[in-house]
Amino acid sequence: MGLAIGGVIANWFGVLIVYSNSLEDSSYRIILPYVIISALISTLGILFARYNQKLAGTLIIIGSILFIPLGLIGILGGRKIINQTNEKTLEQRRNL
Repeated sequence: MGLAIGGVIANWFGVLIVYSNSLEDSSYRIILPYVIISALISTLGILFARYNQKLAGTLIIIGSILFIPLGLIGILGGRKIINQTNEKTLEQRRNL
């Protein structure tokens, strides 16, 4: 979970970088809304992590795609959450 949180924080640093560049360059102003929405999606994934880990991992991965290479941290963290959930359900199925 820590890797996913670090990835979301890195995504918000990406938003900050795009915002600071948008003050000087108009092309960044076009990208800014998409970057903010993408970061919000990954943040929403962190908020859902307590209730539905597969959905949370998927949202973190989707929200982090736009932030490559910074987003790789979030993508790896989201994938780790999904793998841990799959291992838990596999153990539950084996014990039945």
